[in-house]
Amino acid sequence: MVKTTETELPSAPSGSRIQLSCPAPGINLVFIPKEGFSPGGIFIFAVILFWLLMILLWAALLLQYGIVWTLLSVPFWLLGLVTLRISARELFSSQSVEISPEKVIIRKKTGKQTASVVLKKKDISAVSFVEGSYKTLYGMRRKGIYTAIISRGEAFGIGERCRIAEKQWLADVLKSLII
Repeated sequence: MVKTTETELPSAPSGSRIQLSCPAPGINLVFIPKEGFSPGGIFIFAVILFWLLMILLWAALLLQYGIVWTLLSVPFWLLGLVTLRISARELFSSQSVEISPEKVIIRKKTGKQTASVVLKKKDISAVSFVEGSYKTLYGMRRKGIYTAIISRGEAFGIGERCRIAEKQWLADVLKSLII
């Protein structure tokens, strides 16, 4: 059990990376550190590397027919490189949710870049563990199972790369702290 200023919360699932703290009276902080090179992350990078190597081989084969034919591989190179960049951002980003009496601040930090949103507690209608589409703090829409804070009809996803048990625990903890 984790003791906060007002209530006791269940402990995180075993092996969880999620940290729950109370840095100041009335303020709770949920921190999800970056995933980094986990087995899942290594698999993702291996698939992207395989894609890029296949495009390299294909481009080399097309080169014998002339540079114009080789240019056909450019969109596939761009797709592979953009996918690599997005995957690296997701694997090396950390998230935090700061809960105070009046507001909830969701932050996602990737390297030197930080995206955040401030939600007023009175505008939050629900905190739930749902399956569907959600909006990342970078403005992208994604689909999957996630923990969401719903404010003004918009779902803000949290802990997208966590395990299912962690996402369920996160939803329960946030619900008890926010609602």
